[in-house]
Amino acid sequence: MSDYRTTTGEPLPEGSREKRRWRRRWIRRTAWIVGTLLLAGFILPVPVRIAATGYVTTDDYAEVRPAETGPVAEILAGSGQAVRKGDMLVRLDDRVQRAARDEAAAAGRRTEAQIASRAAAMEEQQRRQRHLVTQAEIRLAHAETVMKMTADLHAKGLDSGRSLEERKTSLALARSECDRLREEDPATLAFKEIEVLQRELDMQSNAVAKAEAQLETRHILAPISGQAVRYEFVTGELVTPQNVLYEIFGGARQILKLRIPERHAAQVTPGAPYKAVLSIYTGIGRQRFRGKVSALRSVIQSDNQQTYRMAYCTFDDDGLAVPPGTSAEALVTVATVPFWFWMFGIR
Repeated sequence: MSDYRTTTGEPLPEGSREKRRWRRRWIRRTAWIVGTLLLAGFILPVPVRIAATGYVTTDDYAEVRPAETGPVAEILAGSGQAVRKGDMLVRLDDRVQRAARDEAAAAGRRTEAQIASRAAAMEEQQRRQRHLVTQAEIRLAHAETVMKMTADLHAKGLDSGRSLEERKTSLALARSECDRLREEDPATLAFKEIEVLQRELDMQSNAVAKAEAQLETRHILAPISGQAVRYEFVTGELVTPQNVLYEIFGGARQILKLRIPERHAAQVTPGAPYKAVLSIYTGIGRQRFRGKVSALRSVIQSDNQQTYRMAYCTFDDDGLAVPPGTSAEALVTVATVPFWFWMFGIR
């Protein structure tokens, strides 16, 4: 015998046709959802950003490095101090250069004194020479007069021939002495000595100029006017041209410098937007600054093991007092791609 069941208010069990209809409906809905997600993934744009670090600076900026290696003898400007172009910031130990300059200058003064002494002696010799020539010319004129008188007397038979010959000899001697004194220049030797001393003085002047130039390299001056930010160094520390001693921030307009890793530098173009956070603003809701890349240097620089190119970006402080030198972390947008491209790393 068969069993019979009775129900009161319960739905009848689904048949095979209803099950197939429900399955097709579920498949259509799932396909629609998947298709919508796939389509949205190709339509929804996602920005591609690269990370960069940098700092806020000004449009007039300079790094101050020593021209030569040497120990620091004196620090003349502190961090945050306003400096003018040409102000001395640091003086390296310059005792050797100063001694060389003083020695060359002293030698030059001695040579100048010798030249002045030779010149005075030469003037005195020339004065005495002119006096001797004048005397010789007077004697020659007297001898010529006496010779003429003796010749007249001899012609009249009033004087002997011997006396005439003596007067001729005296006249010849006087003329010879006068010619000798006229031709003689006792200042010639003095002139030569002065020329030698002058050449020596020129070499000593060059030595002084060279020593002054070397001394100037020990004096580190501010290349621009602005606010100086001093790095950590102390008196007596040995510094080299690789050491940055100061950064000077001048000008009124602030900019942001970012170090773009070399492997990403080709993707960054002028006009690319960025978002940055500064080290002085911390916390979850810290201030974010926005701007655009203005220019990208073509020179590849290195910092320890990382190579990068420097990007110059616009910067708006939003009315906040952002001190120059503040470090920043930024994300630079280099492209916009569909979500699925971004998801699978396709550029």
